[in-house]
Amino acid sequence: MVKKLHKEGSLEPQIEDMINRINELQQAKKKSSEEMVEAQALWESLHRELDSLNGEKVHLEEVLSKKQEALGILQLHCQRKEGGAQRKNVLQECTEQISVHNCQVTESCRQRKLGVQVEEQLENLMSQHKDLWELHMLKQRLTWEIRALQSSKEQLLTEEKLARDKLLEVERRLRSPPEVGGARMVNDGRRRWRYSRGRRLPQTVAPQRTRPAKERPAPSAPAPAARTWSRPQTHRTRPAPSPTPLLRRRPEIKARISDRPPPPASVCSPIPNCFTNRS
Repeated sequence: MVKKLHKEGSLEPQIEDMINRINELQQAKKKSSEEMVEAQALWESLHRELDSLNGEKVHLEEVLSKKQEALGILQLHCQRKEGGAQRKNVLQECTEQISVHNCQVTESCRQRKLGVQVEEQLENLMSQHKDLWELHMLKQRLTWEIRALQSSKEQLLTEEKLARDKLLEVERRLRSPPEVGGARMVNDGRRRWRYSRGRRLPQTVAPQRTRPAKERPAPSAPAPAARTWSRPQTHRTRPAPSPTPLLRRRPEIKARISDRPPPPASVCSPIPNCFTNRS
């Protein structure tokens, strides 16, 4: 630099300039050192502030962690509370449903009990009605049977009277000597049968003599029938007697009685038939 100044020819003004420049540089250095001190102080203050901020950050992080733990605990507690509330609601709903179901069961039991009572009353009424109907049918049947017995009794009495009249007539005819064509019939001594209440009773009729010739009818009367002789009849050759009207009408009376409706077996006692034992 000095060589440059020698070449230019003057060094004095350049020295002053350099001095001024040095002074300026020293001032600038001083100023920069002051600024450096200020910056250092500012850096230290900022560093201290950063440390305090870091400490505050750590504290805040700890507080945040504690708050998060408390929040988790509170959330878990809230979840438990919500679960308990839900369970309580479900339990309440189930209790209400159970109470409704119990009410329905109680109502159905009451209705069933009422139905059973109604059925029992209905069965009692039906049994009473059945008993009354059976008594009525028994009374009606007894009335019918009494009427039938009365009518049968009257009919039997009438037939018995007719049979007695016929028997009396037959006995009267048998006792009187029969005449055929003006000539008397000769009885061959065989057994005659008479009927009394449906039973045959043997009756031996003694042979009667013929009247003499002077008691015979006049010649103008029709000629007497030829006398016929027959061998005595036995139980093999004897013809079966014709049944009396009472015996002939007995099946009809039985059929008339059997056509009537039978009474109930549980109420009506069997009535003995008076016609089966009648001989």
